[in-house]
Amino acid sequence: MCRTTSIPASMPSGIRLRQLIQDQHKEILAREQNNDKFIHLYDIGAYWVAFERSAFRLSDIFRQCEITLFRVPACPEYMVMASVPADEAESCLGEYIILHDGIYRKVRSEHSLPTGDYRHWHEMAVRSVLL
Repeated sequence: MCRTTSIPASMPSGIRLRQLIQDQHKEILAREQNNDKFIHLYDIGAYWVAFERSAFRLSDIFRQCEITLFRVPACPEYMVMASVPADEAESCLGEYIILHDGIYRKVRSEHSLPTGDYRHWHEMAVRSVLL
C-alpha cells in the first residue's frame, strides 16, 4: 500500500490523525464543501477516516463506525469525522477506489447527496457526541 512521506507508516494512528487534521484540514473541508458524489477517505493506519459529507456516506455503509468531533481554525461548526477499521473498509470499499494517492482514497458513490439529509445527519451526529 502506498503511503505519503509526510505521515510515516510507523507512526501511531492517533498521531497520524492529529497531523492529518493539523496539516490538511483546509484541503479536507474544501473537498467536502460541495461533495455530493464521492467518499473521500484517509488511511491513518489502523483506521480509515472520512470527514463531513464523506463521513455521512461512510456512516451509512458502516453503521457501527465511530463518530468524532473536531474544532478547526476558521470553521464555526464542529467538523464531524467517521472512522472504520482499515481491514473492514478495505474489504468493503477497496474495489471501488477510483483514486489512490498516498493516504488519500477517493471512492465514487452511487447516489447524489441531498443537502437536507446531510445537514440533519450532521446536527444529529454533533448532538449524539455532545450529549
